[in-house]
Amino acid sequence: MPENIGIVIKTEPNGTAQVLLDRKSACGGCQTTGSGCHSCLASANKMQSRAVNPAGAKVCDVVKIQLSLGSLSAGAAILYLLPVIGMLCGAFAGTWLAELLNITEMMGSILGAMCGLVFGFIIVILIDRSPGMRRRITPVITDIVTPYIGMSVTNKTYCKSC
Repeated sequence: MPENIGIVIKTEPNGTAQVLLDRKSACGGCQTTGSGCHSCLASANKMQSRAVNPAGAKVCDVVKIQLSLGSLSAGAAILYLLPVIGMLCGAFAGTWLAELLNITEMMGSILGAMCGLVFGFIIVILIDRSPGMRRRITPVITDIVTPYIGMSVTNKTYCKSC
């Protein structure tokens, strides 16, 4: 399972948390436990993600986040393959419909490919917005690496200890 280390910047009442993660996944091979180095959390290349919080992490806790490999693969397949499949199907359909529209096969193929690509992206957006898919591809906080003890922070300022 792909694992990443991040810092909780906001907890939400619905059992999720906003987590600040390193975009490059610099800590992917980090084996430190306990207080650890946390150098991966000091770089400027960050992304914010929502994660399910069954571990009960609080603001400023350093946490481990996991996403199952099957969910990651399914999400990537949907994101990349559906628009390409739509484009190919549109190109073939455009070639077939070119005679009916009184245009050249090449122009029909190009127009069909563009329509198929747009249709593929629309399908990706609809799938992404479905609650079932959202639940399936949301990462989960599996462990609190370092609990933070001290004052709370807002999502604009981060803990001094990090």
